[in-house]
Amino acid sequence: MKILTLNINSIRAHIESFLDILSSGEYDTILVQELKVETAAFPHNIFDEYGYNIKVFGQKSWNGVATFSKYSIEDTIRGIPNYPDVNARFLETLIDGRLRVINVYMPNGDNIESPKFEYKLQWMREFTKYIEQYLDSDEAVIIAGDFNVAITDNDIWNPKNYIGSSISAPAAREIMQQWLDAGWTDVWRKLHPDEIDYTWYGYRGGDTVGKKQGLRLDYFLANKTAAKIIKQCEIDIAPRMAQKPTDHCGLMIKID
Repeated sequence: MKILTLNINSIRAHIESFLDILSSGEYDTILVQELKVETAAFPHNIFDEYGYNIKVFGQKSWNGVATFSKYSIEDTIRGIPNYPDVNARFLETLIDGRLRVINVYMPNGDNIESPKFEYKLQWMREFTKYIEQYLDSDEAVIIAGDFNVAITDNDIWNPKNYIGSSISAPAAREIMQQWLDAGWTDVWRKLHPDEIDYTWYGYRGGDTVGKKQGLRLDYFLANKTAAKIIKQCEIDIAPRMAQKPTDHCGLMIKID
C-alpha cells in the first residue's frame, strides 16, 4: 500500500493538481489537510470516477481534513475524543481493516507571543494523551499530516529567520520530541538520517524550491507495530511544482 499525505492549501483552489494525483492511480490512500471547505459542501461528485472511498471532516475557510482510499474506510472519528475543539483538524480511520490512520492538521500558532500559540500547545498536549493508547498496540497505527513543527534546526533552511516562530518554538518541539522519546518513529528521518530536505516551500522569494529555502513540516509517525512494515518514505515534490501549486510537497510511505 502506498500512502500520500498532502496539505492541499484549499481543495478548490488546487483541484486540478489534486485530480492529477488521483488520476495517476499511484497512491492507494491519500491524506489531505487544509481543505478550506465545509463537510456538507465537499465536492464528492468531482471524485466519483477515481475509485476512492472518502471520509471528510471539513470547515469553511480554514482547516479541514479528508482521507481517500481505494480500500475500505471504517471506524471514523472526527476530532480528538473528549477534547472540545471548534476546528476540524483530526480524522481517524481504519483502512482495509488493518491500518489505523490518524490524519492531522496541527495548529500553526503564528508566533510565541500570539494567543494562538497557547492553543497550539494545548492541542498538542491533548493529542499526546490520546495517542498513548496506540504506541504499544498490536494494531499498526500511523499518524500523518501537517504538524506545523520543524522539529530540529536541520529541518529549517535558515533557523535564524524563524526565531520566535511557533514553527521552531522550543515548547512545541519539546512536546513532539516526547512522542519520539516514547517510541513513535519519525519515518522519514529514520530512513534518511543525514539528509536535509523539506516538505514546505513558501510562495514568496522567487524559486524557493530551487534555492532549497524550505521547512520540514509534514510527517509520518509510526507506532511500534507499524514501524516494522514501512519499507519506504519519500518526499513527492510534484504537487509543489504543479502549474497552480499548493505550498507543500507530498510525503509518501510504502508498506507491506
